[in-house]
Amino acid sequence: MRTAVILFLLAIFSAGAASAQTDAEVKAVKGMNLRFQVLLYQIYEYSNWNPPAGTNAASGLWRDRLVKDERFVNVGKFSTAGLTGDAAKLGAVFKVYYDGISGAFNSNENVDSTWVIPGDGSLLRSSLGKSGEQVYGLSFEIYQSGGGDEAQNKKFATEARNSARALIKTIDYKGPVKSGVHANPEIAVSAYNAAKAALAELDKQFAGDYSGPGGPGAKVIRQVLTEMTSMPTALAELPIPWLWPGWQIQYQYICLTGSIVLEKVSPPDPQ
Repeated sequence: MRTAVILFLLAIFSAGAASAQTDAEVKAVKGMNLRFQVLLYQIYEYSNWNPPAGTNAASGLWRDRLVKDERFVNVGKFSTAGLTGDAAKLGAVFKVYYDGISGAFNSNENVDSTWVIPGDGSLLRSSLGKSGEQVYGLSFEIYQSGGGDEAQNKKFATEARNSARALIKTIDYKGPVKSGVHANPEIAVSAYNAAKAALAELDKQFAGDYSGPGGPGAKVIRQVLTEMTSMPTALAELPIPWLWPGWQIQYQYICLTGSIVLEKVSPPDPQ
């Protein structure tokens, strides 16, 4: 009888300890998801505040103001010590991406250059328009990675595309710039490398197993990184000395959509 009571109490204690451990892991996962959300939203926010200077140049102010924001600096200051399970995995992925994207903006200073506009600039306008239309596809895939109703996801992706269309109209009105200090095209190359390295780290950490509390967020992050690595880093048809504005627009909407969907799939607070 006494043995049975002891075993019963041990079972209760073990269950309680396991529950506490699970709650701690869920909280840690939620914290890492939030860190990703904040980073992605900061990149979007500064791009939205500082749109491309013209149909041939991404904004140098986007880069300048982002790297000087203490929030952007501080979001990368954290230690993975003490993290376990999925939270530790997400922490490893975050570090690779943050170090890479922070370096992409910090190391590639703006370019002061002049450029002779070929023809009437119609190629610039049409290429920029195509970049805006592609916002639908990349947004839809990120929404789908978070689950939910497909029709609703299509609606949200359509809203993103329409927003991009409106932005492109304002850029098209400006036309191409002939000279000035604008964003460095190497930002796109470095950002591609950051996303590619983070994607490889995510696949190494999770190895296709998304069954844990960090799984839903990891799937969204994976899709975000996939979209980042699918973007062209330059306008192949024209050797523009600045960062291609179509890249800025697409990156902006990838970051916005990723931030939104990560919030949606983040685990609820433990009871």
